[in-house]
Amino acid sequence: MNKSELVERIAKELNLDRNRAKELLECILDSIIDLLIEERRIEMRNFGVLKLKKLKGAFVKNPRNGVEMFIGERYTIRFKPSKKLLEKINEKGQV
Repeated sequence: MNKSELVERIAKELNLDRNRAKELLECILDSIIDLLIEERRIEMRNFGVLKLKKLKGAFVKNPRNGVEMFIGERYTIRFKPSKKLLEKINEKGQV
């Protein structure tokens, strides 16, 4: 599913026009991004938790040419699904 399909689904479920559904989705996504930038944890009941994790810098070697280089500290996003979400996925037999 891509963003436009998600907008269509929101519009259908909430009886909104497509533009209003797109604004709603954009607002939600912008709020999530802002909270992650502030390094805040986002907990959505029955869905899961999103949080920022800082990765340490490390020296890595390119296996093709053996050149070693340093990759500095960086952030990544971690998602931990809720038990309820995992149960729903597993009961449907989907991966």
